[in-house]
Amino acid sequence: MEVPWSLLDLIRYEYEKEKIKAAMEVDTTNNDELPPVHGDTSFIGEHDIQVPANPFLTKAQVTELHVSIKAAQERWGISYKDAAHRLYLQKMAQVQAEMAEVERLKAMMARCRRLINETIRRHSGQAGST
Repeated sequence: MEVPWSLLDLIRYEYEKEKIKAAMEVDTTNNDELPPVHGDTSFIGEHDIQVPANPFLTKAQVTELHVSIKAAQERWGISYKDAAHRLYLQKMAQVQAEMAEVERLKAMMARCRRLINETIRRHSGQAGST
């Protein structure tokens, strides 16, 4: 059995992240909230993005982001800023795909409700005529 290249690439990336965590001696279990930074709501494309994140990121989440960026930086041989931007774009694409899926599910639910209501009306009309 042959392992897909994309899976190997993902495993290599996760390994690099763990290596960086170990080198930094990071405690990712610390869930203390960072002090708030005041910011506005921004619109990026069709999406309302709150800057800073709401709720505020914990130290563990910020550390995990930093480690992900460092691993991407080493993996692709690019600057920290470019790695952060690439990861941001990947996450935005994932969010957009998830939002599209939610919309598709809402449409399916509406169709199902309509069909159920039509079936109930049809059967209740037949029951009254017999």
